[in-house]
Amino acid sequence: MRPIRRRNRRRGLYGNRQSGNLGLANGDADGFDFPVISSQMTELSEAAGIVALQMNRDNADIENKKGAAEAPRPSEGQWQQVFEHSPAMYFLVEATSTTVLSVNALGASQLGYRASELVGHSALDLVFEEDREFARKNIAACLDTLGQSNSWEVRKVRKDGMVLRIREYGKGIPWSENQPIVLIASEDITGRDLDELESSRLATIVSSSDDAIITKTLDGKVTSWNASATSIFGYQASEMIGQPITRIIPPELHGEERQILARLARGERLQHYETVRIAKDGRRVDISLTVSPLISRSGKVVGASKIARDITATKRADAELQQARIEFARVARVTTLGELTAAIAHEVNQPLTGLVSSGNACLRWLAGEAPDLEAARRSIERMIRDGTRAGEVIGRIRAMMRKSKPQRDSLNINDAIMDVLALLRTEIHRNDISPYIELSNDLSLVWGDRVQLQQVILNLIMNAIEAMSGISRTQRRLSISSVKDGRNGVLVSVRDSGPGFDETAPDRLFEAFYTTKENGMGIGLAVSRTIIQAHCGRLWAMPNAPQGAIFQFTLPTDSEHEP
Repeated sequence: MRPIRRRNRRRGLYGNRQSGNLGLANGDADGFDFPVISSQMTELSEAAGIVALQMNRDNADIENKKGAAEAPRPSEGQWQQVFEHSPAMYFLVEATSTTVLSVNALGASQLGYRASELVGHSALDLVFEEDREFARKNIAACLDTLGQSNSWEVRKVRKDGMVLRIREYGKGIPWSENQPIVLIASEDITGRDLDELESSRLATIVSSSDDAIITKTLDGKVTSWNASATSIFGYQASEMIGQPITRIIPPELHGEERQILARLARGERLQHYETVRIAKDGRRVDISLTVSPLISRSGKVVGASKIARDITATKRADAELQQARIEFARVARVTTLGELTAAIAHEVNQPLTGLVSSGNACLRWLAGEAPDLEAARRSIERMIRDGTRAGEVIGRIRAMMRKSKPQRDSLNINDAIMDVLALLRTEIHRNDISPYIELSNDLSLVWGDRVQLQQVILNLIMNAIEAMSGISRTQRRLSISSVKDGRNGVLVSVRDSGPGFDETAPDRLFEAFYTTKENGMGIGLAVSRTIIQAHCGRLWAMPNAPQGAIFQFTLPTDSEHEP
């Protein structure tokens, strides 16, 4: 606020009184009234009008009492006190110069001043600079329409620099010797203005949002429905407002809506709750819901606000991506098994050769002059054993190559490790490797897909075997172990004594199509990490001492799984 300029006090209107007091002279008392303002201020305006009217009448009575000696005027002081302490902002302004003649306590304090700091200064000094000419014209207009109320809005600057938005109600009044003054009643509408701005902003957000924004009562009746709700569900606002929200909820999920309403009534909030709704054309729409209670000023929950995001396309894309990952993992398994063709053929051929040998022996024992039934029985037992072994090998291969959705269940990770080792037995022996197996027998069950976890173990062991192919056979060391990981978890480690890897970028090993093998595809470890992460675990690599690499993965136990 610019420095307030002191103006000369005028004597004609107030005589010798201090300009901070309301010394009133003759006027048209019966025709005097004050501005009619907003409904919140009507009673205050009427009270101020009565104050000024009574003070004017008191003065008129005194002037008419010719020859009366110092007639007492207690009513003037009483009415002055009412004006000074009115719970509304009042300014009495000289019309032509805009000088403040009087201001009540609230009018001054709301702007951060004392009344004595404002009296004698221009009322325009309190107005935001850009609004001063507008305010001056409105005050001047009160002179052109004496006796009629005028209203306008301006910005005023408090003593501390804060800007307030003020609605002013002014009325020009013919006063002493018909000199006009302007009574201004002021109302601080800063908060209301901000509320209106916030409401407008929220309305804009609601109307332009890509999400459906819906409000409803606690009995499920729709009270508002934005344009995106129409776009997602197909119903116009006129078709839904006043209707039950269950109109877009599948019958089998009506119980879910009752539970949501019960939680809202307790003041609870739901976030990112995924469910399904039905559009007008019968389509099922996957949505993510955020639901908040609507609370009245008294603190009572009176309804709910729902934000519904259409995630149908996202869910479809996720499903397609998951299917692609499954296919990719299967390709990796088939590729790995393809590299084991010779070993698998040998693994199957061994029990088949045993079957033939045991069968011929059985025939010989039975063809003798005195059939040796006990020897024949032992031969048949060997045939059953070899047949079972061949069947197990084939079964493992079929399981690894099957094309089906992942099937998770509780499983013992040690059993999965032993199945893979049985499949790789020939390959391990062909490379002159004597594996060191150390499996803890106190592990909890894990929750996962057996085939996928066997694929990870197979890939890690095969990588270890291949990594050691270029070093002396006497230096080849392969270790597979399983231990507890903290209180709730399993840690599986595969160690080799190969040349190791670049320690500066271990995570590159898990990038798709990155490989250190001459004929590698670079998909095995990438797929393995994806599988472990999908099981809520972690797969990483670290150097082995004195040489080689360690690949480890963790899995949560079955107790941490919530089906």
